[in-house]
Amino acid sequence: MGTTLLFSACEDLKFGESFLEKPVSNELNIDSVFNKKIYAEQALAEAYHSLPDFLPAQGRLGYGVLEMLTDLADWNKKGAPKFYSGTVDGTNQYTEHLPYRLGVDNRMIGVGPIYGIRRAYIYIENVDRVPDMTDQEKAIGKAEAKVIIAYHYSQMLRYYGGMPWIDHAYTAEDEMKFPRMTVEQTVEKIVDLLDEAADTLPWEVDADNDGHLTKAAAIALKSRVLLFAASPLFNADEPYLQGDASAQFITWYGNYSADRWQKALDAGLQFMRENNGRYKLVNTGNPREDFAAGYFNRHNGEVLISSRRFTTYMTGKTPFAQIRYGVASPTLNYIDMFQMNDGTEFDWNNPDHKKYPFFDKNGKTRRDIRLYETLAINEDRFQGKKVVEIYEGTKQNPYNSGQYSKNGAAMRKFVRNWGDEVNGKFYSCPLLRLPEVYLNMAEAMNELGKATTADEFGNTAYDYLNMTRNRAGMPDITKEMAEPGNELREAILRERALEFGYEEVRYFDLIRWKREDLIRQPLSRLIVKKVKAKPGFTYTPHQGMFEQRQYLKEGIWSKKYFLLPLPVDEINKKYGLIQNPGWE
Repeated sequence: MGTTLLFSACEDLKFGESFLEKPVSNELNIDSVFNKKIYAEQALAEAYHSLPDFLPAQGRLGYGVLEMLTDLADWNKKGAPKFYSGTVDGTNQYTEHLPYRLGVDNRMIGVGPIYGIRRAYIYIENVDRVPDMTDQEKAIGKAEAKVIIAYHYSQMLRYYGGMPWIDHAYTAEDEMKFPRMTVEQTVEKIVDLLDEAADTLPWEVDADNDGHLTKAAAIALKSRVLLFAASPLFNADEPYLQGDASAQFITWYGNYSADRWQKALDAGLQFMRENNGRYKLVNTGNPREDFAAGYFNRHNGEVLISSRRFTTYMTGKTPFAQIRYGVASPTLNYIDMFQMNDGTEFDWNNPDHKKYPFFDKNGKTRRDIRLYETLAINEDRFQGKKVVEIYEGTKQNPYNSGQYSKNGAAMRKFVRNWGDEVNGKFYSCPLLRLPEVYLNMAEAMNELGKATTADEFGNTAYDYLNMTRNRAGMPDITKEMAEPGNELREAILRERALEFGYEEVRYFDLIRWKREDLIRQPLSRLIVKKVKAKPGFTYTPHQGMFEQRQYLKEGIWSKKYFLLPLPVDEINKKYGLIQNPGWE
């Protein structure tokens, strides 16, 4: 899907008076745009361009990645300014320091939910006027726009809870009243929109149309939304925190119901029935290349929703360059999640593991292969015959920056080898991949007490869990290794962390399960030193990071962090917004 810019993106669109219909640009007004198919397609492309991606973005955590608010990664430069210090709030400075902003980010040219929703509705409301488009083309385009709207609402739901519902492109004549809906209403609206779109969209598209949203994308997104809704943050007998928003059921359902887990499972089963094997995991028998291809390659049969913020990879661009400065530096906590390649747990107290933590004496990998494609590990290969150097005293390749790898490893996913594997290649960011549908189903089956019961496709929760493990060359997790219930839940959450590192999954897993224990756990890094004695390096775990997350300390941490604060300026406009608990 192209990202041709058609609309001016200089306005900060919000829920209030700024959310008004305006000319498309100084050169093309709405009448002109929806008078030709080529312009209408560009209008839809602009709505697509509002979809986010996972690279560092200015105006988000001071140029960071979402994982640095979890146990997977840290920032070695200055920390996420107000978030790490515990001084973040909902005032007008909040947009610089939160991981998600509602208005359009001018510097990133139109990336944002309100921008995207408005552009999508402008398309929906005007495309029928285009004379040189068929009725089918118009119907499919409108359905794609609906999925874009639903995607943005799914993000707002996960970050904020219930939100106001926008159902058209507002004009100056409209009454500007935007009360927040309940969680239940928000979820129902999103699901209804996805079902509407699914009724029209094709299940899949060919390579020439790769990036266009499909029926498979709509149902997979429904699976994500319903799983989040079924999780304890919303689905509980008590709210995560008391407050006006909780009293009005804007931040939770008001009770627990197992039926919400069943709805999440039903969405996965719907996907499986209609998919009939058409979307598949990339699996040629080469685990390392297959895992990388699954998140990196276009039209790979695995990516269900993607964004295209850039046309091609250009590692000189600021988002890529920021990675050199430690905004995505992995923790040792994350490194230690990756098992040995025979499925046993890694243990620093095991002398053999400590001496050869990543490669055996012959230089062969000995951990879950996803470790090496998610993170850059000392002594690994990149750019052909080059060797990754991450140890004290070196320039600390792969990216010639000491900031990048102070924790003893570095981010590799998406930036790959920082050279011929990425530069000039067509850019694509996987917002939702097939493995998530499988793991969603495994989790829902476990929470419903059906972990060992085969479904209509002959699969148990363990089968769905092991699909991603097997693709990575890892052995099965069995009932004896992880009993249904808590043990299997932990195995599923870890598998999601391993499969989706730097794909913005871990943050929402910790939030929806209210895992304060994992959010606040002590973080560690790895000290790597080069020595003359074989094997040539020493690896020493070290508790404590370069940047301390002050907000996690007793007296600062609050459950309010499970949802973000709405901007105070918008609340003060008195058109219906209520602040989330704890941020008043």
